[in-house]
Amino acid sequence: MPVHIVGESRLLRDMFLAICQSNDYQIGTCCDELSTLAGLGIDDLVLYYSHETGPELVEELRQFKEGNDASLLILIMGRECSTSMQTALSAYAEAVIPQRKSAEALIAALRVVQSGYRIVPSDISAALRAADVTTSGGDRAAETLSAASPPELELAETVPADRINGSLPQSGSGTGALTGGSTSRSGATVPTDLRRMPASAAAYGLSGREWLILTKLIDGATNKSIANELSICEATVKVHLRTCFRKIGAKNRTQAAIWASEQFLS
Repeated sequence: MPVHIVGESRLLRDMFLAICQSNDYQIGTCCDELSTLAGLGIDDLVLYYSHETGPELVEELRQFKEGNDASLLILIMGRECSTSMQTALSAYAEAVIPQRKSAEALIAALRVVQSGYRIVPSDISAALRAADVTTSGGDRAAETLSAASPPELELAETVPADRINGSLPQSGSGTGALTGGSTSRSGATVPTDLRRMPASAAAYGLSGREWLILTKLIDGATNKSIANELSICEATVKVHLRTCFRKIGAKNRTQAAIWASEQFLS
């Protein structure tokens, strides 16, 4: 997935370029105006630095997305802006992060967005939780996967990209595991280390199989689909989930999925 770097400041473009290259990202175009980029697809991710925070920026992003709807956009803000403005910008950007964050936070944002998530203001995530949208399918229910932010992204929350449109991400073959990685929004493979059980989760006494099943909840998988993918019976999945709930202190699938997301993105 090539990363395109856009910003008026040559110095900042060079800084973002060095950060991306040091983390082995393929670099695409480096330019000073967003309108220069056209015809981008699902394999393209754009880092855009802007010091503007008004409605003109919202309109600029809207026009960019009209021509490049499939691409991913991370907006880096040079100035602080209100939560309401961040919300407006989040309609067109997969992530909105302030310039004051660290290089590690920028790379965390890149990885989260590549994994099919959006980093959005907290009020959006709260609204999604409050909506409590249910779906048919028995044990597959109403799970808004808001999560704690990656390090130093504490002003935002993360939710699956599909949830922004009111639906859960689909689970199926090729989705995440402790080995091999999972399929992202673009169809690319998510790096394995985003699925490996973190130390914070291991401290709760989870087994590798239990953590694997919890990651399936993040993907919105049903007990039946988990059983089919792991070649075990559905009753066994239920037993594993009950054990997971007890170990992490979750009352239901929603809480378990949110908890797993927090560990997964930490």
